[in-house]
Amino acid sequence: MPVITKSFADFPKEHAFRHPMKPGGRESLAHMLMFPEHGIAGFIYPTVLADGHAKGRATLFGPGLKEPIHEQIDEEVAATLNFDNWTSGPLRMAVIEPHQRVDLAWDGERIKFDGHFEALHPPYAFSSHPDGNPPYYGDDRTEQHGRLKATLEVDGRKMKGDGYLIRDHSWGPRIWGLNQHYKWFHATTERCSIHFFEMLSFGRRQVRGFLHQDGVMRHLTDVSYDFTYDDQMMQKTFQATVTDTDGRKLRVDCKAFANIQLEFDPMVYLNEAALTLEIDGQTGTGWCEFCWNRNYYTFARDYVKQYG
Repeated sequence: MPVITKSFADFPKEHAFRHPMKPGGRESLAHMLMFPEHGIAGFIYPTVLADGHAKGRATLFGPGLKEPIHEQIDEEVAATLNFDNWTSGPLRMAVIEPHQRVDLAWDGERIKFDGHFEALHPPYAFSSHPDGNPPYYGDDRTEQHGRLKATLEVDGRKMKGDGYLIRDHSWGPRIWGLNQHYKWFHATTERCSIHFFEMLSFGRRQVRGFLHQDGVMRHLTDVSYDFTYDDQMMQKTFQATVTDTDGRKLRVDCKAFANIQLEFDPMVYLNEAALTLEIDGQTGTGWCEFCWNRNYYTFARDYVKQYG
């Protein structure tokens, strides 16, 4: 049984940095970018394998662009390179204060980004849940929302961003295809943050997540939702109601402002939706990722208008 932290704020600071991993392990840090005012969403995504092979990805998409833009670097990195100053080609990520502040930059051919993240709440570690993290999907993972101040340049077009960033950090095994389906959901406003990860694997449903509101952070006990698709089975609207261990209950109403399908693994498709949303009258942004087994998705998409 995993150790349950006394307080979410007690999560050890060393977990903000690079982890030793067994062969086949993978460590990644997904930084989800949401700029609805510019019609642009995307992510900056460093990963490193146990053998030292690293990738840095930057992707932007949305109605504010003529086309999605993908940039990537692949290289071998030293075992001594850590997340206090992670540099790989055009990517730089620096943990300035563990679980509090991160600087993030990308200096690519078409994408140039310089951003500063400041956490709105402690990291939510899946190891803090009584059932821990599903072991085929990492030794542990943390989810955290924060304020983002950034400058963004795309093909010479310069923009400023002042909003929110979602930061996901995971390490250990990652066997994508063992998820028959999952929903990875985030919503944040100035006053409230919500996350849930619902995995359907081996015929079982597993849910982890939190509600942070008015300075109080708790595990979720119940999640319900509804959503609509377009004709390509891409999620376009999403409504969720969550309940936490204190009995607090909130509804989130979301609309996708940007969508893309990603192919990170040969077993699955990842359908991404960057969101604008409202919680208790406050507006904010968020993310909703649906993971689909490729065979199921390809078959079901032809029926989504009729039955979906």
